[in-house]
Amino acid sequence: MKLKGLTVEDLNGFMDVGTEFIGELRFRDTFRIDGRLRGKVVSDNTLIVGESGQVDAEIDCGIVSIRGSVSGKIHARQRIELLAGCKVHGTLVAPKVVIEEGAFFEGNCDMSAAAKRALVALPQPIRAAGAPEGRG
Repeated sequence: MKLKGLTVEDLNGFMDVGTEFIGELRFRDTFRIDGRLRGKVVSDNTLIVGESGQVDAEIDCGIVSIRGSVSGKIHARQRIELLAGCKVHGTLVAPKVVIEEGAFFEGNCDMSAAAKRALVALPQPIRAAGAPEGRG
């Protein structure tokens, strides 16, 4: 199996068709959902919602890639990908959003606030004591 450069060996979790989960899902690395999930998803890494995936959740991950159906608030620290064939209803919050031809999206998209939060989180350069601003 390969999805945009990702092999099955890169996954550390998988929810197959016919599986239903209600609650809060936390994972490391990359997790793929092809079943149904309701609740909350939290990770610093990549969430993939496959073609048959149906997610109704608040999502907070590093990268979110969607080919299935998702409704809810989707927050990604790096990017959100809405791939051809997906159906997304909700709010997208990310510094980068990719929407392929054939993707369906209905809702709000907030890229400015996400970008500002990402910039605030970056470490600031250290200045020598007494050094004027702009010199370091």
